[in-house]
Amino acid sequence: MCGVLLMDNVYGNGVIIIDNDKRKQSAFLQNDSYLAHVVLKNRTTQSVSEHLLGTMELAEKNCPLEILKNIVISEALLHDAGKLSEEFFEYMDDIRKNGKAARRRTIDHTSAGGRILESIIGVKMLSEFISTVIYSHHGLQDNIDMESGVTLFEKRREREIEFETIQQRYFEIIDKNLLIKYLVAAHLDLMKILRHIDDFVRSTGKRDCGSRDFYLGMYERLALSVLIDSDWTDTACFCQGEPHPDRITEERMQEIWWESIANFEDYMNCLTDSGEKSPLNEYRNKISDICFQAAKEERNLYRLTVPTGAGKTFSGLRFALHHAQKYHKKHIIYVAPYNSILEQNAEDIRKAVGNGDFVLEHHCNIFYEDENREMVYKKLTESWDVPIIVTTAVQMLNTLFSGQKSSIRRMHNLCNSVIIFDEVQAFPIRGTELFNLAVNFLTVFCNTTVILCSATQPSLASLKENNLFDCIDMVGPSGRYVDAFKRVEIEDKTDLVHGGMQPEDISEFALESFQEYGSVLIIVNTTKCAKMVYEELKRSCSEECDLYHLSARMCPKNRKDELEAIKQNLKDKKPVICVSTQLIEAGVNLSFGCVIRSLAGLDSIVQAAGRCNRHKEMEIGKVYIIKMAQDAERLDRLYDIRRAQEAAEKVLYYFKQDPEDYEGSIDSERSVTAYYKEYFHDLGVAPTKYPSRSCETTLEELLGRNEPGRSQFKRRHGSREGEPRICQAFATAGKEYKVIDEEAEMTVVIPYDDVAEKAIYILEDRFASLFDQKKAVQTLQQYSVGLSEYLFKKLGRAIHKIDDMAINVLNIDYYDRKEGLLEEPRNRFLNF
Repeated sequence: MCGVLLMDNVYGNGVIIIDNDKRKQSAFLQNDSYLAHVVLKNRTTQSVSEHLLGTMELAEKNCPLEILKNIVISEALLHDAGKLSEEFFEYMDDIRKNGKAARRRTIDHTSAGGRILESIIGVKMLSEFISTVIYSHHGLQDNIDMESGVTLFEKRREREIEFETIQQRYFEIIDKNLLIKYLVAAHLDLMKILRHIDDFVRSTGKRDCGSRDFYLGMYERLALSVLIDSDWTDTACFCQGEPHPDRITEERMQEIWWESIANFEDYMNCLTDSGEKSPLNEYRNKISDICFQAAKEERNLYRLTVPTGAGKTFSGLRFALHHAQKYHKKHIIYVAPYNSILEQNAEDIRKAVGNGDFVLEHHCNIFYEDENREMVYKKLTESWDVPIIVTTAVQMLNTLFSGQKSSIRRMHNLCNSVIIFDEVQAFPIRGTELFNLAVNFLTVFCNTTVILCSATQPSLASLKENNLFDCIDMVGPSGRYVDAFKRVEIEDKTDLVHGGMQPEDISEFALESFQEYGSVLIIVNTTKCAKMVYEELKRSCSEECDLYHLSARMCPKNRKDELEAIKQNLKDKKPVICVSTQLIEAGVNLSFGCVIRSLAGLDSIVQAAGRCNRHKEMEIGKVYIIKMAQDAERLDRLYDIRRAQEAAEKVLYYFKQDPEDYEGSIDSERSVTAYYKEYFHDLGVAPTKYPSRSCETTLEELLGRNEPGRSQFKRRHGSREGEPRICQAFATAGKEYKVIDEEAEMTVVIPYDDVAEKAIYILEDRFASLFDQKKAVQTLQQYSVGLSEYLFKKLGRAIHKIDDMAINVLNIDYYDRKEGLLEEPRNRFLNF
């Protein structure tokens, strides 16, 4: 009855403002002796009330949206109520007395908070929303079990916990009346959120830009992000004996943006003054000026579509800096699909803003979550609390959809930001609709501005559902700049060898092209194929030619060293042949006389063409499209690439029949539009959806209305009466989500040079300071390689783990500076 009265007799504006000192006095009635944490090292203890207060203060401070503040404060106050049980106290006391000798045990301390909440307000939308967050702060949960149809809330009500004891103790230390005031305000805020969502969904009409359930689920994830970050931070600060970290103030953030803008404009002026007064530079400056003017507008979603070589990275950054300053944004986040693009552009961004401390480069996880090592992980991980973040599509998309707590933790930092998605055409097509919905959530509900950058934007023709909302072209139609940046001719050679080329065929063809153009770049679709072509060329190339090989099997520092050597040789007009995977085809500032591209999507072919005659060193460069034999590339499991090949082949066929119908050029806007039309052609489940492996549905459905889960609920309960208001299968979707199928599951560190060896030594030193360890982790991001779980196991003893750390180090015998990570060691000597 109390719950009904609380929610049916709401009044006021829902805003609760209490300063921290008063909150300490009023929310917490007394100091308690119940233990939340014990530090093994010195046996110091943190009480439950101290931890709840610390988490609450951080949640309020970290919360990015005013409308969520009362909600996150409420969940922070309730999240660890279960630690007030006698069983948990005995466990903590055992650790305090016996240290590592204490008996390890798992105790449910998350169920009590949700049940206390239900006892106050009943089974309402608010109790479901907050309880879902509380139940999930140690791991995502499905709100309806996909097999049994039992709800998360039913499961937690049935858990055998010391509920009466916990509840009594909870209200001995927490002021119930103040908690109720927060819950009343939280209820009002949640109703506003729902109205905002409903108004948006209705306003999009037939175009369908997403559902109420999906966006409510994203708000759930956002609230969970705040709780995880606040909980982890308070725990880590207690264990380290440190105060809560200070966040960057509004005043300081404005100073940072002004300083960055001043440095950026000076940097660009220097580049312009030192460069040639060419027509290309004039067009680049014009595009940059249009982006600068657009930064003044209060819009949230743009496309920036300009040809390769038009300077979109710096133009996009200029927009972001000025827009962030004018509209008081907290972050600029630059996202690229490949590490190779990221590494180069991160360096460019640091130079442009003039202060490397403003920039965090985050492109691989050296650490993996493990409950036993969680404290080390917490100490050394980053929460993206810096002004400018440079990261990969994998990290960004995991932040939005992965089930890993470390990914969820970062999500609240996406609010009130400017996000630049560079080379967006290279993002996986599977999951396009998820991406669209996430962009809509950020731009419509989170005060975030998003820029989608590419030389070949996917068509924004309407999908059947889950479209982007209100996206405009920042610099107008891309066709107006095509002629100015025309530098290459693309020629179809896919039928040159019947059945496709073998490594020896492409090697012979490359050497012929090399004689004519002096430098050749070969791009194939897999690392194994690149290695085979490289080895074939090693046998065929003359010593006069500098031969290079690039792939994801090489650590970033190795790739950077090789790219610098290639760039210098090309600048000095030396003969160069480079064999690479697609990591080189976008965002890498290299210019070859000729590019040979194994058949892929037309977007990839156009991007590869951007590495040819990039600075117009010759009148026109040449790009050849060839086709590799099936057994040379082995694309059986690479569905996206195979589908892209099929779509590109159709366009190439139509182009041969009537070139004029495609403006006489394979890379024309009309050709690209035709390619995307073929690619998006619906065969069964739309390729833009993310199929679920465990259910006959999609992740869009699991994270939205979740009809399969609702059907299971009805099957179990006989009707839909009592069905939860929030039904998403968050855990199932989070577990199944991977940015790409072949995404590396494990990471190894390469002792590539003295710098890497020193960083590894620091992490192996148990007495090294936390500061030195953190610096070492950041250093080793440049020396890591991602592996599949299969290859990780195959390497076996070639990998050793640093004690007490989730860091894997590769034996250097299994690494070659020209080929990268090896499956068999080099220079192994047998002793008889």
